[in-house]
Amino acid sequence: MATASETAIPEAVVAIDFGTTYTGYAYSFKSEFQKSNDAREIFHNSWNSSLAGNLSKKAPTVALFKADYKFDSFGYEAEEKYSDLTDRKIHQEWHYFSRFKMQLFDKKNLTRNLEVKDQQGKTFHACAVFSESIRFIKTAALKEIKERNPVAEEDIHWVLTVPAIWNEPAKQFMREAAVEAGIPANQLILALEPEAAAIYCRTLKRGTFSCVSEKNVKEFLSAGGRYMILDMGGGTVDIAVHEVSDDGRLIEIIPASGGDWGGTNVDQSFLDFIETKIGKEDAERLKQTKTSHWIKLEKNFEVKKRTLKTSTENDIRVEIPPVLIMESKLDIKLFTSYKMDISNKDFKAFFNSKDNVIHHVKDILGQVEGVNLILMVGGYSQSGYVSNQIKEAFPDLVVLIPPQAEVAVMEGAVMFGFDPWTVSARMCRHTYGFRVNKYFIQGEHDQQHRINVNNQDLCANIFSRVVSKGEILKINDKRTENNLLSQHWMEDRKLMEMTIPIFASTDDNPKYTTDPSCQQIGIIRIQPPADGWPSSVKYCLEIYFGRTEFEVRVFNHADRTEYSSTFDLLVEKEIPHVPQRSSGAGVKTTSRCVIS
Repeated sequence: MATASETAIPEAVVAIDFGTTYTGYAYSFKSEFQKSNDAREIFHNSWNSSLAGNLSKKAPTVALFKADYKFDSFGYEAEEKYSDLTDRKIHQEWHYFSRFKMQLFDKKNLTRNLEVKDQQGKTFHACAVFSESIRFIKTAALKEIKERNPVAEEDIHWVLTVPAIWNEPAKQFMREAAVEAGIPANQLILALEPEAAAIYCRTLKRGTFSCVSEKNVKEFLSAGGRYMILDMGGGTVDIAVHEVSDDGRLIEIIPASGGDWGGTNVDQSFLDFIETKIGKEDAERLKQTKTSHWIKLEKNFEVKKRTLKTSTENDIRVEIPPVLIMESKLDIKLFTSYKMDISNKDFKAFFNSKDNVIHHVKDILGQVEGVNLILMVGGYSQSGYVSNQIKEAFPDLVVLIPPQAEVAVMEGAVMFGFDPWTVSARMCRHTYGFRVNKYFIQGEHDQQHRINVNNQDLCANIFSRVVSKGEILKINDKRTENNLLSQHWMEDRKLMEMTIPIFASTDDNPKYTTDPSCQQIGIIRIQPPADGWPSSVKYCLEIYFGRTEFEVRVFNHADRTEYSSTFDLLVEKEIPHVPQRSSGAGVKTTSRCVIS
C-alpha cells in the first residue's frame, strides 16, 4: 500500500454503515474533504417511511426476496411491501430477512455456505442476502451522486464499516459480499467502527457541545488527553480508549473490546414481555400474519424506548394496534384505551444489557488512568435512559453525545475513505505463523512429530512465527517468510495448487501448530504457472498484519516474480481468545491502533 503522499485523494467516497437494525450511507467529494472541519459537508440519503411516519438517515436492515429468491426490495420499502403482502395473506411464498448481520458475530465456523432464516424459518444463502442488500445501497448512492455532482465510478472509493470485535473471517465475508454486489475490490476498504467514530469525533465542528465549554473540549483532545469512544449500535457495543500524542496523533492505549449488548437486546426483552402476555405461539402467529400491525407495535415501542429517562417515575404506556388486541389474549378494553400500561420497573428492566456496558467500562477504566471524557456514539447511545445511566455511573467523567450520534460511524468512515492512513498502526491480537517442516534435531524436537519425506529425517508441525502477540505494526510494515521450499518431482504435483495454512496462537512463542493455544485461521492458496511448477520451488511470503484486513503476496525467491495467490479466511475455526483482565461475559478484544 502506498503512503498518503504517493496516492491521489479520490474524487468521491461512499461509506456504507451496514448495521444490525439500521443501515445507511454517506458520501462526500474531494472538494469538500479539502475544506476545514467547520465548512466541510458530508451528504446523506433521506429514507421515507409511511409506517415510521418520518424521514431518517438510515433505513431498517431488512431485505425482501420473491418466491424464487430473486431480490425485491430493501429497507422501508421491503418493510412496507411485506406488511402489505401479509395483510392480503399472499406472503407465504415471499422471503423477508431482518437483523441477519448478527449471524456473523462470534461465529465459530464461518464459511461461504452460511445460511440465514427468513421470517417464516426458511433458509437462504447469507452471502446473497448481504450482497443484494449492498447492491441496492450501491445503486442508490450512485444515482444520488450522479444527480448532485457526477463522478466517474472508477474514481469513487467505497468504505464498508464492520464492528471491531468481529473476527477476520467475518470481515472477509463482508468484503466478498460487497464485491459480489458490484463494488470493485480495488476500490473497497473496510473501516473498523470505533476507529471511524474516533475520526468523526476529531472533526466535530466548533460549538457542537453546548453543555461543555469549547476550551474544556479542546483540553480533552489536546496532547496528553485521554478519552473513551463508546460506540453503541443495535447489535454490538465497541469500546476504545485513545490518548492524544504530542504530534496530534491518537493512540489507542488498550485493545478495543465490547460485546453483543446493543439496542436489540432491549427490543427482544420487550417482545419477550409481550409473549408472556399473549403466549409465544400467538405472538409468532401475529408476527407472521399481521406484520404491518406488529411493525407498528415495534415502532411505538421504539418511540417510548428513546424518550425514557432515568428520572421517569410513572408507568409507561405503549400503544397497541387494535388488531393485535382483538386477535390476542391481551387484557385491554378497546372502548377505553388502545394502550398497555407497563410498570416503570418492568420497562426499565428491558435495558438490562446496559449493565454489561457499565461493568465493562468500569473494568477498562480500572486498567488505564487519566481518562477524562466518554464520547458516546451510535443509535443506542441516543436512548436518554441509557445515556443518563452512563453519566450517573461515571460522575467524575464528562460524558458527551454528539447531536447526530447515529451517523458518527458513517461520517467518520467517509473521512477514513479519503485518508486511510489516518489509522497508521495496530497491535496484533495473536501470535501468527506457518506450519513448516524442519530437519529433525535429536533432543530438540519431539519424536511424535518425526516424519520421513524423500528419505529426509524431518520434524513436522513446526510453528514458524511471523509476528508476535502485542507487536505494534504500521500499515506498511510487512513480515516476510523467506526460503520456503516446495518439491514437485512427481508429475501429478506439477499443476497442483499449493496451500499454506496460517495459524494463530495466544502464546508468545509456540513450538508446534498442534499446541493447545494454536488454531488454524486460514489458508494461503498459490496457483501454479501455466506450464506447471518446476521440480523444486523456492518462494517467499510477504504479509501485512497492520491493516484492517490481512494482505498476502507470494514471490519466486530467485527473480521476485509474483505468483497468483489468495488468502482464504473463511475456513477458520475459533481462535482461543487472548487472556484479558476484563472478565465481562461476552467480551471480545481486537487490535490496537494508532490514529494520526
